[in-house]
This record gives sequence, structure tokens and C-alpha cells, in this order.
Amino acid sequence: MSRQRLGSNRRRAVKARIARRQGQHCFYCRNPFTETRDATLDHYVPYSLWHTWRISNLVLACVSCNQSKSDRLPWPLVWVLLAHASAPLEVAA
Repeated sequence: MSRQRLGSNRRRAVKARIARRQGQHCFYCRNPFTETRDATLDHYVPYSLWHTWRISNLVLACVSCNQSKSDRLPWPLVWVLLAHASAPLEVAA
């Protein structure tokens, strides 16, 4: 849970902008929202790891997905990071 919050007018504007980008559904489970006010703003990379409100790090999520993800990195991002971390290093001759 982030310590800073957007004001309600700003939050509505951000949700509308994200809905145009990703569609009006939960980013994780894909369940549709009847209205964007039913969606929560989720930091894709948790706020505890990256203290930003940049729109590129925000997605719309249903309450249950947002609470389930909590302060963890999403699995697809973890897989990408692990794949790059375990890739063999090339040694120049």
C-alpha cells in the first residue's frame, strides 16, 4: 500500500487514461469493470520498491487481485528478471 495518495479528481483522470491504454478490465484476471470507479490503481512494480506514481507503472486491478499481489512483483516480471540474471556471461577473448 502506498503512503501517498492521489486526490480523487486526479485519481479519476489517471484511471480514465489507464482504461484507454489497457481497456476497462483488471490487468491481472481480465474481469471487466462496469465503471472505472470499481477499479483500483495498482503499482505494477510495488511502490515499496519504486517510489513513483508514473502512469507507466500503474495498472487497473480489481480489489482481490490488488490485495493478492500486495507488495510483490508480478510473476511475469520475476521470470524476466530471473532469466536475465541466470543467463551465462559472454567473455571477450
